Amino acid sequence: MWSLIGKTAKYAGGTENLLLSHMLDTAAVAERIWDDFLAPATRDMLDRTAGGAGKGRELLMWLAALHDLGKATPAWQGKYPSAAKRAREAGLTWHEPTVRRYQWAHERAGGFLLRRLLTGEGWPAEHVEWVWPLTAGHHGFFPLPSALKPPPPTRGQAEGRGRWPVVQSALLRLVGELLGLEPVSQLVPAEVPRRALQLHLAGLIAMADQMASSKEYFVGIDDPAKVTLDGARERAAKAWRALGLRRGWDGLSVPDAEGFERRYGEPLRPVQQLVAETARTMPAAGMLIIEAAPGEGKTRAGLMGAEIMAARFGFDGVFVGMPRWSTADPTFRDVREWAETTQAGLGAQVALLHLWDNFAPEWTALYHATAEQRAAAIGDCGEERAGQQGESGDEPGPSSFFFGTGRGLQCPFVVSSVDELLYAAARSNWASMRMAGLLGKVVVLDEVHATDVHGFQFLQEGLRWLGQARVPVVLVSAALAAGQRRQVADAYLAGTTGQAEYEGGPLPEPAGVAEPAPSGGRARVTAVCTSPGDGASPVIGVRGCGGVRPDRVYAVEICSEDVSHPDTEAADAALAGRLAEELSAGGCALVVRETPSRAQALYQAVRDHAGLDGAVLLHEQMTARDRAQRTDHCLRVLSPRDGGERPYRLVVVATRVADQSFDVDVDLLVTDLAPVDLLLQRIGRLHRAPHRERPARLRTPRVLITGMATGEAPSSGVGDASGPPRLLGDCEQRYGRYPLLIAAHLALEAARGTGTPWKLPSRTPDLVAMGYDDPPPLPDTWREAAEAAQREWRDVRDRRADQARRLLLSRRGNGEGGTLAGLHYVAAPVLRGGRGLSALVRGEQPSAEAVVVVREAGAYRMLSGTALGDGGGVPAELVDELLTHTMELPAKYAPMEPVVLRPLAAWVKDKHGRLKNRNALVLDARHRVVLAGRRLRYDADLGLVDEGPADGR
Repeated sequence: MWSLIGKTAKYAGGTENLLLSHMLDTAAVAERIWDDFLAPATRDMLDRTAGGAGKGRELLMWLAALHDLGKATPAWQGKYPSAAKRAREAGLTWHEPTVRRYQWAHERAGGFLLRRLLTGEGWPAEHVEWVWPLTAGHHGFFPLPSALKPPPPTRGQAEGRGRWPVVQSALLRLVGELLGLEPVSQLVPAEVPRRALQLHLAGLIAMADQMASSKEYFVGIDDPAKVTLDGARERAAKAWRALGLRRGWDGLSVPDAEGFERRYGEPLRPVQQLVAETARTMPAAGMLIIEAAPGEGKTRAGLMGAEIMAARFGFDGVFVGMPRWSTADPTFRDVREWAETTQAGLGAQVALLHLWDNFAPEWTALYHATAEQRAAAIGDCGEERAGQQGESGDEPGPSSFFFGTGRGLQCPFVVSSVDELLYAAARSNWASMRMAGLLGKVVVLDEVHATDVHGFQFLQEGLRWLGQARVPVVLVSAALAAGQRRQVADAYLAGTTGQAEYEGGPLPEPAGVAEPAPSGGRARVTAVCTSPGDGASPVIGVRGCGGVRPDRVYAVEICSEDVSHPDTEAADAALAGRLAEELSAGGCALVVRETPSRAQALYQAVRDHAGLDGAVLLHEQMTARDRAQRTDHCLRVLSPRDGGERPYRLVVVATRVADQSFDVDVDLLVTDLAPVDLLLQRIGRLHRAPHRERPARLRTPRVLITGMATGEAPSSGVGDASGPPRLLGDCEQRYGRYPLLIAAHLALEAARGTGTPWKLPSRTPDLVAMGYDDPPPLPDTWREAAEAAQREWRDVRDRRADQARRLLLSRRGNGEGGTLAGLHYVAAPVLRGGRGLSALVRGEQPSAEAVVVVREAGAYRMLSGTALGDGGGVPAELVDELLTHTMELPAKYAPMEPVVLRPLAAWVKDKHGRLKNRNALVLDARHRVVLAGRRLRYDADLGLVDEGPADGR
């Protein structure tokens, strides 16, 4: 067995690495993972699985060492001349032409051997069956048992005849001896772990393999006398220090209310007090669902709840998922400040993960190294690729995975799009490594109501896995429909109870506050877990409290406009005039348009109007730099907190980027029609600071609703009710006609005074319920159109949900109590990079990201004017500046196939590797480009402007 090679010289720093050496290296790295990375909760679960304190450490090391057992076969040794020569000299034989002709991946070979050998050692079948997939799946792909067997034509040559079975059995035993463990027959775990813990283990084994494959820190050892566990530990310690991986909180204590108040310098708000009390009294780790109106401090409440549960239940970090990539940026600053207040130095350990790879500096030390240095530090797991197993070859390999979102998920504190969690719940390669980065953290998901029906299936699947792993979860929302609330609770309890199809029925109404709440507003906190001990009895508690924002009646006005014509000039001019009138004595207004083109058109009308002297345009089709600067400006000057530099007059024209994480206080709101929950979310920006002095005309909170035509408008401006309103086509396509008709009906009633006034925030739950669970009766003249719209809406939702379910990590009926075997049967197709990730979990053609550069007279420069080198070459010190000019392109301009964007020639050769896969959007000297038959222009003020067909027609 000492003749077998585990790494060829090419992958081991120029010297072959013996198989036993690599196995011990991987075990030593796994030991570092246990000592310096795993959360206490994970260690406790592994100890229980293995049979006692400290046993989990031994189990992890042993399983990690066995990951490459499949290399002890002719199928692997016979592929490399030097390895084959050593094996033959040791007396091991095989039929070379057969082995060369029929390939057998070493991961599957390892699973095949381990299944046979452990059975031979007397292991019970239930333990054999959950252990072998950890070896077979260490490249991220978990095959079916039937796929483990060697190709039939090899007739025993691939796995080895003669002395091979003796060597393989001896190798299994020797690994345990070198690790100082009991005989293999006595290493049987005490219990079969849940699949979530199995997946976590698989991810940790893959991590250990990647680190132990470093050419820099694990140079090959071809002398058996030098192969020792102590030597492997020294190598592992050196690699670990270079990688900088660490756990988060160290000895975190449960903070009390006084501690929170001292930290923040102000009394806790009611919802924050309620969340803290609930988190302190939950009988076991579970899920909190926090619902409160905008401005009540629910995001801070969510972080407080996460901190308390982490301290109580042994978790050492937090993953914060936001609805969109763009909304993660402002949240990153808040989480970084919060982490620093919990323990000094942790603010620097927060990673921001999104398409532009902006990591916290401490986690980018290796990111700025050359590609060779990075490969040396992380390593290449081997000469074979999991893509040969049927996965997409476009998927990033493990090395790039660590430096992309996969690497970032290992950080103690992570802020990202929720897509990272959703992707971990998809049947795609390397889900195990993503889970390994999530399952030791408390998971906080903000604005969960914004998840569409396709993504919601992945959210539920993720909650099932998190529930299996007993991971604390905090969901934050302004208001959830009763059906959504029940579905997320059932999904989490399906994991914790072990009942794959758990259905708990309607959740109880809140206790703990009178109706109506004394201050008008009302928050709701739902706690979901299972009782400790048997782990099968659901425990659900729902409590309510008052809010800090007093109830106000919000006046609603309908601004009917012609939505059938693409030319909005007349409507924009009229609205600009109305804004000038409303802001004549000063004030700040927010206008939310559903599309960038509508926002651009209105902004130009506002900008050119004599009575409006301050305007900001904010939408998604801007470079990251432009959007970040404008967002920061708005958040600063329109802050709901006192002490800001609030302008005398300002109009912010924005798109849906203002829906989440846009903490501003405005005097007037104008918004295109949207579903009720989104309208209420936007209204939350209106009079957010209740005690602010406002111009006399704007002291009553008013929302003007645009984006629909209500018929022949009479002098009142409201229109008659002869039929359903005509709606914007883009809105119908995005949301569906039916929820828009409900929102239009509720808005029209409020505008006419024929319905219950919009007294907010107390009516928020009722309005959300009417928008989804308990729709109001619509006018008779709308009935036929509404019923058709409802049928179409339900059909579309059912179809999209069914499409998503086919890609979930677990197929229904194959959940709790099983193993990882066959997890990737009919695996999800994986597209390249963050764009492919979004395509999978959002179920739509996603936007494309590109770095905008200008080419003039054969030379390249940034939009900011900074010159680039030949072919667009970028010095290392300018890469970060260049990447700030990244922007999103709608799918209609850059369809997935064919790919219309490419990296510049110099970027492909980029020695730092950060630009190698970056697509460039190359503009001419006038900042124009043609994409998908459209002539586009990037304007410093307007962002990306569509000037029409390229052929001029």
